[in-house]
Amino acid sequence: MSHVQTADTLGAGRFQVGIEPGVLGAAVLSAKEDVSAAGYVPHFDVALRYGVAERVDLGVRLGSSLAELQTKFLLTQPGDPALAISLAPSISGASFSSGTTVDGEKASSSYLNVAVPLLVGFKTTGGSELVLGPRAIWTRVSGDVGNDGAAVNLLSVGASVGYALRVTEGFRLMPEVGISFPVVGEVNTTNTDSEAIAGFSGGFAQFKLGFLFGAGRPVRRGPDIIPTDYVEETDRRQDRSDDSYRAPERGDGDVDY
Repeated sequence: MSHVQTADTLGAGRFQVGIEPGVLGAAVLSAKEDVSAAGYVPHFDVALRYGVAERVDLGVRLGSSLAELQTKFLLTQPGDPALAISLAPSISGASFSSGTTVDGEKASSSYLNVAVPLLVGFKTTGGSELVLGPRAIWTRVSGDVGNDGAAVNLLSVGASVGYALRVTEGFRLMPEVGISFPVVGEVNTTNTDSEAIAGFSGGFAQFKLGFLFGAGRPVRRGPDIIPTDYVEETDRRQDRSDDSYRAPERGDGDVDY
């Protein structure tokens, strides 16, 4: 539920490596909204991202998030000094074999997660970025034993907030908090029809501290952020000033001393 990256893309030809330790927690609420069960587990990922174009990044992440493919598409102008908005779909999952049962039947399970966040980044003059990330998440968990199987599909909504602090040109420190809540789901088995489920009373929360290595898009300062029309008007004024000055012509009686 956390992407641990800026809303802005890296820029064509640039790499970024992310080390992402953190904690994932879950809570189930009672009817009176008192916490009746809760727990947390450590969470650790390593990510590699590459700017394939000015507006497009591709990446992979491995670890507690299993195997994840990340994409990011910048919707605003590349290099905008104040705002970046991106769509950053990702897909993660894994398949596991649980061996065989005492009856000799093969058992397996799989997990698939698709997240579609909209990343909105507010940039500072120092190159840091406050990132907000509302998102929709679809999750499928399934298991099979022999010819019998069952699956659960969940649709969740969530959000994240993080701050990518630019420490140096090639390093950012990014704490991020994310939450998600299941909204609707479906359960189906081999021998029964699908059954919709709703009314969930719980959710997930995650905290991560990202160590992001790699120079991203250069920070725009000074003349780079002066409006174009202002620069053009300044050039025109300078041209008129140059045209208004003419050196006096030398006469026949002028003598150099």
